[in-house]
Amino acid sequence: MPTLSLDSVYGGGPNANPELYDPADRVKFKVESGGLFEDLPRRADRVAIVSDPRNDENMMISGIHVAFLLAHNRAVDLVRSQGVPPTRVFDEAKRLITWHYQWIIVNEFLPQIIGFPMTAEILRHGRKFYRPAAGQHFMPVEFQGAVYRFGHSMIRPSYRANLAGDNGNPFFGFIFDPAGQGQPDPVDLRGRARAARRFIGWQTFFNFNDGQVRANKRIDTKLSTPLFNLPLQSIPTGDPPTSLAQRNLLRHVTWSLPSGQAIARAMGIPGLGADAFPELRTLNAGLEANTPLWYYVLKEAQVLNDGISLAGVGARIAGEVFIGLLQLDPTSYLAAQPTWRPTLPRRTTDTFSIVDLLTFARVDPASRRQ
Repeated sequence: MPTLSLDSVYGGGPNANPELYDPADRVKFKVESGGLFEDLPRRADRVAIVSDPRNDENMMISGIHVAFLLAHNRAVDLVRSQGVPPTRVFDEAKRLITWHYQWIIVNEFLPQIIGFPMTAEILRHGRKFYRPAAGQHFMPVEFQGAVYRFGHSMIRPSYRANLAGDNGNPFFGFIFDPAGQGQPDPVDLRGRARAARRFIGWQTFFNFNDGQVRANKRIDTKLSTPLFNLPLQSIPTGDPPTSLAQRNLLRHVTWSLPSGQAIARAMGIPGLGADAFPELRTLNAGLEANTPLWYYVLKEAQVLNDGISLAGVGARIAGEVFIGLLQLDPTSYLAAQPTWRPTLPRRTTDTFSIVDLLTFARVDPASRRQ
């Protein structure tokens, strides 16, 4: 059953997946170096040794993955210093990192992607639609096949990966560039490569109060050009089509997903009218009144929330699934100890953020001095 328990990081644990862990200290992860800073452990062919190969699709994802590895290793040191018995060290360190991760989802991530009012409403008044029986929770196809793919529209064509990693200069690159295919140190930001400059300076992506953060693209019905020609290595099945938009729309058809308008009616949420889709009306296929859910959710956010966050159907589905998965997992903080509060060091006393987690992992700008 699906959970938000960092299974793509921890795998089955040291006994089930020993290849992920340090032979010299089996409750800690293997972490290697890319030259200047940390990198995922890799085989000779540069394939990452991780539980889920999708976590090495691009530099940002592999960077956040290795940050969690480092955070866990620091948590091991922390719980050992607190006198936790050796047989409990791994489980306690894992719980500590997982619960802080879940806290970030509920208190930082969800308010950003669905808005604070919707997050608070679901937590306070309960889920209306995602209500599986205890022990039978699942990942709804509407969520995994359409709604949660909203993030694709927020991806910029290129990014500043770091400020000074490229011979003292910033490393800029397209998210994907065909010219990078086969290069040992690709010109783009694809994964499955190792070089001194291939690390993430997180001040570009998160706010460390240094003026360096850059905003993501707002949610709308437009995708950045590189996403129409994905490298085959970034596609789990390794085969075409290489257009991300085409893949998402084909999934709508092959999974027989209902239209956005049909779901809005079923949920009793005011739906977008045909006049919100003038670009679809010109196709003469009736899609303006029977819109694929993925496209509908993007348009909903664009029209109703100016692309700042999801709205309507998209916000309700995303919020209920995230919160529901936590509430239905007896090991999550929201189910096991709902009054729990973060205990790791943080900048402010009232919350714990992704910036705090990256700082604890020592991949923050101050720790790197760049």
